[in-house]
Amino acid sequence: MTESYIVPKGGKPQFLNLLAPKVFKWLASKAKAKKAIASGELKVNGKQVNWDARVFSGDEITFSQKGRQQATPKRKVYQEKIPVIYEDEHLAVLNKPGGIPVNGNQFKTLENALPYNLKPSKEPDALEMIRPLHRLDGPTCGLVMVAKTDRAQVAMGKQFQFKEIRKRYKAVVIGKLKESKGTIEKPIDGKKSTSEYEVLTSKPSAKYKALTLVNLYPVTGRTHQLRIHMSEIGHPVVGDKFYSGNQDVLQGKGLLLCSDKLWFDHPITGEKTEVEIKIPNKFITVMERESQRVQRNRRVR
Repeated sequence: MTESYIVPKGGKPQFLNLLAPKVFKWLASKAKAKKAIASGELKVNGKQVNWDARVFSGDEITFSQKGRQQATPKRKVYQEKIPVIYEDEHLAVLNKPGGIPVNGNQFKTLENALPYNLKPSKEPDALEMIRPLHRLDGPTCGLVMVAKTDRAQVAMGKQFQFKEIRKRYKAVVIGKLKESKGTIEKPIDGKKSTSEYEVLTSKPSAKYKALTLVNLYPVTGRTHQLRIHMSEIGHPVVGDKFYSGNQDVLQGKGLLLCSDKLWFDHPITGEKTEVEIKIPNKFITVMERESQRVQRNRRVR
């Protein structure tokens, strides 16, 4: 497949590696253009040029995409079934279980499980190794987005950078919040950090006096931001061993925090896209059981 482009007359000289991504859709970034120049896929007037070459009015730029087959990943594949909530040729969204890290030095990670759960992209700019586009704490369950092509990786990276992707989490927190909704603005590691919350329902609790199910929206993206913010306003997430202070945690229940909805523009079509899952049943059953314990205690008295 060969594409060509004639530089319009009357324009100023331009660097090839900056112009090429604007006119050839398979070259998603400056870095990809540099690689295409080095490999001879991207030429000017039929000749191979240096990575810092400039083009002038009337120059013909040709891009001859070499056929690429997706390489077998060098990493070992973790053969664990992970629910795939959305998938097309460019990206996918998976429902990561709590207790599995997104990536890292250990073997049992979401990243190592991607080849086992996703179909290879048939697009010419398919990534040789599919990688997650963002992080989710190991104990936190829920939605993680991954890119399957160069174009999706670059486009979604920009959406994350400019905070154009909206995320929603659900959590069961200790205590009953005074306000039905609010904004938390407390710095984390000296950096401005903002989270929003809205109360969905509260139940009495024999262990904690009350438990509350909330929606949480991270405006910024600091490490452990939602867990830290809820703890700092006196309502830590149930099961949070690190940020619960002196509060006793429910043993064996895990962290009751789930990334349950994403809003984003599709990187190729631009279509407004929403992906949503149901939270694990244990979020509701923990609240119901605690409420039932309160009722039983009242009857005994």
